[in-house]
Amino acid sequence: NAEYMGEAANGNVDTVVTQTVEIEGELSEAEGFLRAMDVEFKTMAANEKRNSQQKVNDYRAELKTLQSNFQNAKYKAESLALKGGASARSKLLNANQKLDSATATLEQSRNILYQTEAIGDTIITDLEGQKEMLVDAREKVKDTKRFTVDAKHILRMMGNRALMHKACVMLTIVLLFGAIIGIGYYGIVAKK
Repeated sequence: NAEYMGEAANGNVDTVVTQTVEIEGELSEAEGFLRAMDVEFKTMAANEKRNSQQKVNDYRAELKTLQSNFQNAKYKAESLALKGGASARSKLLNANQKLDSATATLEQSRNILYQTEAIGDTIITDLEGQKEMLVDAREKVKDTKRFTVDAKHILRMMGNRALMHKACVMLTIVLLFGAIIGIGYYGIVAKK
């Protein structure tokens, strides 16, 4: 901050503009990191979110403070540079036009970043919904498999019972046939 103001007081407009661009770039990069933290935060587990939320809020507050301090220093530096005469004023105005153009480009990039972030959030939400659907489908498949195993077991038991009934009926038929033959034989032999 002091170096920044010193350069402005010396009328070194080019250094002021260069430092302004560098600082704005750093602040923009920090803002991008905060957005990335927000995206990462959305994908965290609930217990991790509680710990990270305060840190993200602290970083966001610190960035706002830094941006505010930078804007104040920038205005003071520009005021000091403007007091340096007509050539300094013209350099500063020219540099400000270039800076405004760079800022507009940066804003367009930010808008694209916001749109990309919104699309990413939508995709993450869709993927989470699909994950839930797949987990539900997996549970249904497990239930269906369990029902199938149970049904197979019941059918096997029913088949065994049917086989036992068939064997009992066959035994009954053989015993009755034997009884008929025995009665018939004793009937014929007893008559003689």
